[in-house]
Parts: sequence; structure tokens; C-alpha cells
Amino acid sequence: MKSLSLALAIVAAAVAAPASSQNNTQGKSDWDKIVLEDKAGNVMTSVGGDYVTAFVGKELVVGEHMMLSGDKTKAKVVYYELDDDGDVVRKCVKDYVDPDTYIIDATCVPAAVWAHTGAASGVNAGIITGTAVIGGVILHTRDSTPPGPLSTGVRHF
Repeated sequence: MKSLSLALAIVAAAVAAPASSQNNTQGKSDWDKIVLEDKAGNVMTSVGGDYVTAFVGKELVVGEHMMLSGDKTKAKVVYYELDDDGDVVRKCVKDYVDPDTYIIDATCVPAAVWAHTGAASGVNAGIITGTAVIGGVILHTRDSTPPGPLSTGVRHF
């Protein structure tokens, strides 16, 4: 049973590791460049005037509106941190998959953390991790319970 507890703890750590490795970009707000890297369907942007078709490679600015219209419209926006030579130090990817109007903001929450189903993926990872930890504690507790009767000092006449 102790090996099962250890296995559950390892699974919990493995599930939590990808999320924690992505947190180094979560909430970052001083990106050097924000670019529309890929798109499918009708993606348009506006900085306060009319909406115009956005092309792959367009550099976006904080506060710019991006509109996705149509059923199969998608956009991938990549936030870049560059070093003094212009080389990429870090990047963060945001995928937009639902028809809507979005505002390009200064922070990037990586898509890998919250996947396509939004916060549900993060919640699912938390549930799995919590279940594994609780299961390990229960199994460990069961293993440490002494065998035999609860009391040997009671005598019946």
C-alpha cells in the first residue's frame, strides 16, 4: 500500500509541474512585442476607428480591439519579451477560438495553463491533484492502523 501512496504522490507532482512551469509568464505585463501569429477565418482589429482585416504578422498594441466573426474563426496572439539584441527571451501564447470582440491587454495567461475549455482545465488539474493527495493520506493512514481488536483488556463473564 505504501508504494501506491508513493505512486499517487508522483502523479500529483507530475500533474502540478506543467502548470507551475508556465507561471513564469502568467501576469507579466511588460512585453516588448505582441503579434498576431496565426489566424483562420475573419479576424479584424481596431484602435478606435473602423475595423480592418488583420493579417498574420500584424503587431498589436495594448488596448487594441480584435474581433473574430464566423463559426471557425481562430486567432493566435503571441507576446514576446526580447533581449537587447532583439532575440526572444520568453514568449506567451494566447489562443482565441470563439466569435467575439476581445481587447488586447498587457498581461498574458498562457493557453497551456487554461487550455481551450477555459478555467475548467485548471480546475480539473486541481481536482486530480487534490484527490491524489487525499487518497495518499487515506492509504497511508490505513497502513498505519494496528491490526487486531480495538481492546484486549475487556473481559466478559
